Amino acid sequence: MTNKINKLGPYIWIVPSLGMLVVFMFYPIGHTTALSFFEWNGFGDSAFEKFVGLDNYRLTLDDKFFFNAFRNTLMFAGSMVTVELFIAFVLATFIFQGRFRGGSLLRGTIFFPSVLSAIVVGLVWRNTVFLRRGLIDTVTTTLGLPAFFPLGHMDWAFYMIIMVGIWQNIGFNLIIFYAGLQSMDEEVLESAQIDGANFWQVMFRVIAPLQIHVILVNIILNVVGSVKMFDLAYMLTSSKGRGPLQVAHVTDVFATYMHFNSFGGALASGGHKKMGYAAAIAVVMMLVMLIFAVFRQGLRKRFDV
Repeated sequence: MTNKINKLGPYIWIVPSLGMLVVFMFYPIGHTTALSFFEWNGFGDSAFEKFVGLDNYRLTLDDKFFFNAFRNTLMFAGSMVTVELFIAFVLATFIFQGRFRGGSLLRGTIFFPSVLSAIVVGLVWRNTVFLRRGLIDTVTTTLGLPAFFPLGHMDWAFYMIIMVGIWQNIGFNLIIFYAGLQSMDEEVLESAQIDGANFWQVMFRVIAPLQIHVILVNIILNVVGSVKMFDLAYMLTSSKGRGPLQVAHVTDVFATYMHFNSFGGALASGGHKKMGYAAAIAVVMMLVMLIFAVFRQGLRKRFDV
């Protein structure tokens, strides 16, 4: 009996963690997946009464707003893993190689926006920079140019979200890059500089190949954060939940469009909520992340990340 208890001992210790996984991860995923096969408006006793099969998934194929949210999500993720990572990598390399006085202060200043809530960041940028009588509008009107406030223009609004996202998260990537640079053998960099390599040659031909594992980690973190991004896009484009850009779905990403069809649908469509369709969108988000997880696993095997 004692031997059996000793064998079960290690498994008993994982029961609390396993229970939390079941309650807060597996059950919500299973419930959302099941709900995606039903039609429910958010009211009533049961969400599983009107079975519609794959109709919610077929609806995504005919929904131009869903494809717009999908395109915006890919555009945001692409910007994060190209523009943001490039700027962060250049800044990290510059600070590391420069070793100038005030480098730590510069790193801290760039990193500071990363610790702020996206709600606060979106609210401040929206009200002080992007809206009417904000900084941009004030500068243009002062110069005698036509009034211009980016969040009031459909062609500019989503690019403002990308810009703020880069501004907020670039410091986090910089810190990861800088930590990777500190683990490098400085003799390698010194040898390249003695051979006459300039800053850009050292960065791209020496540092980048040696730091490929750090670059891949940053890519993974940025893609995951981009696909589930909600708060920044919502705060920048909403006005008491009913901003014109939000209703027109110009700046929607996966999470904001899912919110619109579930908890936010009543604000724009007279109380009509499509919880089953919103659940289907959530499942599609999960499938996108699973596809990326398979791709990430391949990268881990290739680069030993």
